Amino acid sequence: MSNKYNGWTNYETWNANLWIDNDWRMSEQVAMITGYFFGSYEDLDTITGLVAERINDMFLDMMPDLEPSFFSDVMSASFREVNFWEIARHYVESESAQQELEKESEND
Repeated sequence: MSNKYNGWTNYETWNANLWIDNDWRMSEQVAMITGYFFGSYEDLDTITGLVAERINDMFLDMMPDLEPSFFSDVMSASFREVNFWEIARHYVESESAQQELEKESEND
């Protein structure tokens, strides 16, 4: 049985990406982070790993401090299921495609 959800690793990953896509500040921040690493590195796996770390950090910074409870345990368990590498790869591949289009238009 597959846990895939709407083409993503799981519901938690899909949901995290949905929140990024639906919040223009988060979306812009991820785009800026991705663009920054494209200017510093060439290997897409390296860029993906660095972007994934930053996205993870963004979510950790937003996570509320909860007293130990059932709800904090459930939230933490769900958070651990998010595949930040997959989300980052989505943005890295999008940025890579965009840069390729820009190179092609410059050569025309």
